[in-house]
Amino acid sequence: MKTTLSALLITTALFAAPAFAQEAPAAAPDAAAPAASAPAGSKDFTIIKLGAEDIKNSEVVDIWKGLFPAGAAPDFANFDENIRLNVLRGIVSERLVYQQAVKEGFDKSEEVKKRIAQLQKQVVMQAFMEQKAKTLVSDSELHKAYDTKVAEMKGNEEVKARHILVADEPTAKDVAKQLKKGGDFEKIAKEKSTDKGSGANGGDLGWFTKEKMVPEFAEAAFKMKKGEVSAPVKTAFGWHIIQVEDRRAVQPPSFDEMKESLRAEAANKAVQGYVEGMLKTADIKYFAADGKTKDFPRTLAPAAGEAAPAAAPAQ
Repeated sequence: MKTTLSALLITTALFAAPAFAQEAPAAAPDAAAPAASAPAGSKDFTIIKLGAEDIKNSEVVDIWKGLFPAGAAPDFANFDENIRLNVLRGIVSERLVYQQAVKEGFDKSEEVKKRIAQLQKQVVMQAFMEQKAKTLVSDSELHKAYDTKVAEMKGNEEVKARHILVADEPTAKDVAKQLKKGGDFEKIAKEKSTDKGSGANGGDLGWFTKEKMVPEFAEAAFKMKKGEVSAPVKTAFGWHIIQVEDRRAVQPPSFDEMKESLRAEAANKAVQGYVEGMLKTADIKYFAADGKTKDFPRTLAPAAGEAAPAAAPAQ
């Protein structure tokens, strides 16, 4: 399904991931996703009046929250005004396009009606599975999952570092020479780094674990001692000069900080198990083009390059 105009605009405005990081920004919300209700006790108001149509603040906040991982959205009311205006312009643009499409009769076309029917199925299914997920995951399961995550973090290290990213090896060597002669790392990062996100902050990457970075970068950074500056390091994104500022044992987040991500992970597994259970008992017949029956697998085949899951024990 297509991303809404407002979601596309907001995502472009908000998320510019560093070129060397492996993690992608949060996905934009699905066009068919049902709007959530305003928080209990909050006072809603009309934030935009577009002709005869009122756009409520709660609608805007719901779109905003959909652009972030669960529970991670900043407070829209107190966010940067330019970003807020981008959000509102995106929503207004979307509504204007919709109004014009209806005016020209696109809502009456058979093709559009067919698409709407498909979207309706998706929305109903999504709402059902969201509700089902709530009943499949208990707080005790979340605490167990949290304990497992914390145990996995024990013994792991994280590094606090800066970097300067440049396009080619000669430039990287020149930067390395400047640093050896006493050049200021933060100043050079601001002037020369092609990673504009970290470059504006003197190349600061904050704390990260090894798996958060591309392999070549991670290998170099985690071999370094506190205070060291690396020789040029090549990755698919260019040449890096890395400065390690500190190292420490991984600091596990609190249960409350991880609760929503744990719930999402547990819900995905629980829902997958629920659907697989339905597949096992459903009346399904699979036919070839000549009308002959074929075997229909009741479990998902592993993706290319993945190992097949171990067989579940017999009940």
